[in-house]
Amino acid sequence: MKQSLLTILFTFVLVNASKAQQVTHIVHANGYLQRQVNSILSHNIKGLNAINGQVIIMDCKSGEIKAMVNLMNTKSGIKPAIRQLSEPTALMRTVSLLAVLEQGKVNQNDSIDTKAGMLDINGYLLEDYNWRRGANGKTSVQQGFLLSSNIATYLAVKQAFGKEYDRFYKAITNMGYGLPQNSFKAILPSPFNDISLAKFVNGKNQHISPLQILTFYNAIANNGKMVKPIFQKGDTTIIKEQVASKENITTIQQLLIQKRLTTKVFSDKIPIAGEQGVAVVKEDGDNTIYCLQFCGYYPSDNPQYSIIVSLNKKGLPASGGMAGEIVSQIFEL
Repeated sequence: MKQSLLTILFTFVLVNASKAQQVTHIVHANGYLQRQVNSILSHNIKGLNAINGQVIIMDCKSGEIKAMVNLMNTKSGIKPAIRQLSEPTALMRTVSLLAVLEQGKVNQNDSIDTKAGMLDINGYLLEDYNWRRGANGKTSVQQGFLLSSNIATYLAVKQAFGKEYDRFYKAITNMGYGLPQNSFKAILPSPFNDISLAKFVNGKNQHISPLQILTFYNAIANNGKMVKPIFQKGDTTIIKEQVASKENITTIQQLLIQKRLTTKVFSDKIPIAGEQGVAVVKEDGDNTIYCLQFCGYYPSDNPQYSIIVSLNKKGLPASGGMAGEIVSQIFEL
C-alpha cells in the first residue's frame, strides 16, 4: 500500500516514549524519505537527460530539513553532487509581486496591457513564453501572475516603483529575499535602469541557491514568518518575524493555490500550492542551458512541508512542469 508523504514524514511520539525512541523514529522517517527522493530524482534526471538536479523538503514551522538530494549526470551515471546549485531563478515573479503589493499603489485587480507578448524596452525585447500564440493582451495584475507573464511582472513593478530601482531592490532584500547567507551568499546586483529591472524582476541577472528560494517560499507558507533552515532537530531560529503584511501574504497564498490549479501535473488528490517556471542559465542556440524549477508547500490549507525542485537541462523541450512532475511523484509516494 502506498504511503502519503505526510505519513512518511510524521513521527509517532507516544506519551511515554523515551527521548532515544523519538530520535530513532525521526532518523528512520528521514532516512526512508531521503532514499525515496534520491530514487525519484535520479530516475527523472536520467529520463530527461538533465545535467543535474536538487530536491529539498523542509518543515514549514521549524525549518528542519527533512530531505536534501543533490545529483549530477556524469558519463559513469547519476552521482551525488557536493556543490550547491546557484543560478538565475524561474521563481522570482512571486517575490516581485509581493514587493509590489506591499507598496499599496497597485491592486491585484488593476488592469495591465501585455500587448502581443513582446515589449521593447530601450532596445531590449522582453517576451512572454506564449507570444507566438497571441500572448495575453490586456489582463489584470492577478491574471498576469497566474499566466506567468514576464511583461505583466515588469509593468506591475514599474507602476509601483517607477524609476526608483534602488527602492525596489531594498524592498525585496528587506523582505529577506536571498537569506540565509551562511554557506552561500546570493549575488543580487541592484537594477540600475529599465532593462536591468526587467531582467531582475523575472529572475535574471542574479545567482541564488534553491535553499534560499525555498526559505522565502516557506515564509509565505508560514504566514510571513521566515525561519532558518536547520539540518538536525533543535531550536528554531527566526530570521524575520514578518516578511510582509499578513494581508498581502494571504493574497499571495491564494494566488499560489490558484497557480497550482493551472498546473496540469498535479492531481486533485495533491493539495499543494506553488509556482513553477523556466529560466535561461546560459544561452547557446540549441545547446542553451535552462533552469527548470518548482517551489511550493503542502497541504495548501494548512502547510506542513515546503519543497523545491531545481533541474538544469540542455536544449528543448524545457518547462517548469518537468520539475512539477517530480514534486507530484514525491507527494504521491
